[in-house]
Amino acid sequence: MKATIIQRHGDPSVLTFMEMPDPVPQVGDVLVRVRAAALNRLDLYTRAGIRGTRLTADRFPHILGGDCAGDIVDAGASGWRAGQRVVVNPYLGDGTSLAMLGTNRPGSYAELVAVPAANVVPVSDSLSYEQAAALPTVFLPAHAIVVREGRMSSSETALVLSASSGVGTAAIQVVKRLVGAKCIAVTSTPAKADAALALGADHVINYAAEDMTQRVKEITKGRGVDLVIDPSGAQFFETAYALLAPHGRYGVCGVTAGYEVTLHLGLLFAKRLSLFGVFMGSTPELRDIVGAAERGLIRPAIHARHPLRDARLAHEAMERAEHFGKIILTVD
Repeated sequence: MKATIIQRHGDPSVLTFMEMPDPVPQVGDVLVRVRAAALNRLDLYTRAGIRGTRLTADRFPHILGGDCAGDIVDAGASGWRAGQRVVVNPYLGDGTSLAMLGTNRPGSYAELVAVPAANVVPVSDSLSYEQAAALPTVFLPAHAIVVREGRMSSSETALVLSASSGVGTAAIQVVKRLVGAKCIAVTSTPAKADAALALGADHVINYAAEDMTQRVKEITKGRGVDLVIDPSGAQFFETAYALLAPHGRYGVCGVTAGYEVTLHLGLLFAKRLSLFGVFMGSTPELRDIVGAAERGLIRPAIHARHPLRDARLAHEAMERAEHFGKIILTVD
């Protein structure tokens, strides 16, 4: 099969498109012919060998990539059947570990990938492979923060940080289209602000040109927000945390902008706040997300598409952080 691999950690130049042996499914696996794969920050971290992703020498060559959609080629004894269209939940953990497809086992930057049968979800023809591949790693944590852990109601207001990121674009839609609550999105350029409004955000704050604290207080008439969805970590934490209304909740699902913050414990108990983290979500939750997408309630925001052989260009584009939504690799 053709695949894009790394033979060492490094910058995007280490990505190589080449022939690789077909994966051999293990007991409990299905073999999927990949039609589309979606980039995530974890792909960049694994390529670079940073943030806990460094591979030992015996793991090379390694195939990156988690999110993907395609067709089952070999169903083994799983009960699935060859030819079924599926999307893959790349989270391989059991709730206690952070194992991911493309980091902890060979991934989806390839024509074929072997994945646990328990991690695949059927997809109807109403979704393209690209749309399906763009769902898991952004909608699972967004859904977990807003619905499962945040228990948001339609009468509340959410603040979505890094609104142009994959999780940000997903969170806007979960807040507006699944919960029916008010959404304030935070991003960095007028073009991204327009795109966030087009996705359904009620208000957008351009943090490069506006004061976030002042704008949130204006929008909420001084009350603050009920839920913060934070996929970025340290950059906005202290500002957004202070903007929580009494009994507000703060959900974190990423640390792309840094790990360490100062936590104001006085606000925590005086306002009776909740602070929590989520990492991905379950395959049953992905099934619900796919169902919502098939009904047209949500739709992944896709910024650009690149053929698999051009994965290097896709990685460079993500590192420039100019995108709004997902970057997709197409596999012919």
